[in-house]
Amino acid sequence: MESAGPGHPQPRRHDTFTPDTGVIAEMFGRPTRFDSDRYRPTDTYAEVAADKVWRARQSLGLTGETRDSILALLRDVITPWGELPVGTPPEHACWVAIDGMPFETSIAWAGTKAGVRVSLESPRGPARERMADGMELTRRLAGRPGVTIDGYLRVEDLFTADEPQGYFSLSHAVAWVPDGPPAYKVFLNPAAHGRDQAADRTAEALERLGLDRPWRTLARHLGGTFGPEHEPVALAMDLVPGEALRTQVYLAHSGVSADDIDAKAAADPGHVPGSFARAFRAVNGPDDAPAWKRKPPVTTFTLQPGRDTPVATAYVPMIPVHDHDEAARDRVAAFLRSEGIDPTSYGKLLADISDRPLSRSYTQNFISYRGGASPRFSVYVAPGTYRPVD
Repeated sequence: MESAGPGHPQPRRHDTFTPDTGVIAEMFGRPTRFDSDRYRPTDTYAEVAADKVWRARQSLGLTGETRDSILALLRDVITPWGELPVGTPPEHACWVAIDGMPFETSIAWAGTKAGVRVSLESPRGPARERMADGMELTRRLAGRPGVTIDGYLRVEDLFTADEPQGYFSLSHAVAWVPDGPPAYKVFLNPAAHGRDQAADRTAEALERLGLDRPWRTLARHLGGTFGPEHEPVALAMDLVPGEALRTQVYLAHSGVSADDIDAKAAADPGHVPGSFARAFRAVNGPDDAPAWKRKPPVTTFTLQPGRDTPVATAYVPMIPVHDHDEAARDRVAAFLRSEGIDPTSYGKLLADISDRPLSRSYTQNFISYRGGASPRFSVYVAPGTYRPVD
């Protein structure tokens, strides 16, 4: 890593990390039970994931895939754990979904276009076994159409450990792209060696990937300190070649105001001042509302080769901030309407893929939002098939 100097701020370690700061994992460390109105306990993870993706695509009117084609892809990608029965929850609940399941569906809207993605995390064994599964999956993806893992291999050693710390080890995502092969992404855990090392390892990774310029811009804007207020909790990489590589830094914000989060997003010159603060407050209430203590907001900063500045997106927490999906949906829909976005397809999608009535479901993890002339938003939805053991 470059030595610190004028214009080259390096992350400063923070000594105030506590268990009640940073991201939370709703089911992490808690036993779960199978509870579904739609699926059978003998259905496999791959079958349930494929059905969720298929229902989402049907709701959005997307064509080009069948339920069988989606299932075939997922079975190939998440072998062997994709064939495990959903009715037997893993001993250690997964982090990728708020109900402890090993996958989460996300749906993104950009204008009139929408797309579907599913995030995946091995449910097998403790953290070190899940990490091994994730590393093996990454290597199996190499050579698929449009997939390159060279960037990942340049930084893998920074995020692997014999006994990984944090809530997750290594996870992936697959997105179905119109008129093209599926696109893949890998999610790395900056806290694999401890939260106090997360910022340093993130900085080193971005230097190796040739993304030092946008990283320095972001670090300067944040004052060089990455503590609980702006803590790196995930690093996501598109598994694509060269100049197409995008890397996203996820920062969780504990104990800071909506206005402060919004101000830090100005590291992105395209950020619309006030838009993030409006989203956080419209969905979760004023800064002193209890919601802000139940689950911290997140900002992602997307860094790309050839760009000197990052692109910012707000992630607004949903469950357990709200008591059920219906309440969360109503707040989100009202916000979207206030921003000039029609929420009809969002509400329809939730109803179409939900396991049960929205007044009794607890599946929405986050919505993401980026304003401007062409606003974008996404919703991240757990399967809703596991509940905590009473």
